[in-house]
Amino acid sequence: MLAYLIRRVLQMIPTLLGVMLLVFTLFTLVGGDPSYILAGKHLTADVLANIRSQLGLDKSLPEQFLIFVHQVLTLDFGTSWSTQQPVAEILSSRIGPSLTLTGSLLLVDLLVAIPLAALVAYYRGGLTDRIVTIVCTVAMSISALVYIIAKPIFSGLPAGLVSGARLERFVLD
Repeated sequence: MLAYLIRRVLQMIPTLLGVMLLVFTLFTLVGGDPSYILAGKHLTADVLANIRSQLGLDKSLPEQFLIFVHQVLTLDFGTSWSTQQPVAEILSSRIGPSLTLTGSLLLVDLLVAIPLAALVAYYRGGLTDRIVTIVCTVAMSISALVYIIAKPIFSGLPAGLVSGARLERFVLD
């Protein structure tokens, strides 16, 4: 059993490196140069060079990737561009509501999943089994954000009762 656990942990290392390389590549290729956005209306060559230097964009791509890996492994997420606060501080202030929401959803999931599993086990191979399997597969394939956004619509609340600001506050708090 110990050998199996060691093998699984060692297999996790190339997977994590592959995911980090994929994320870094996508941010580099698709994200563009954030220094143009940060410079705003005061775009001069000096301001652009200063911002690129602060962000480490003046270094080669392999150097940038190694810095990225180091930051991920040390949980150093840097400073928010919009609020100038450490990102770790922002995340830690939001962890309580997120865990509360996650815990309550886990409880609801268990209260629904256990009876459904018993029902499917009782009618194994039958029409009930197939219908429950299809419904659960479709439900798991949909992002949780879609459920959060669609709930007010399908619960019959008037459109003005849930504004974008209230929805945003609910999702972010």
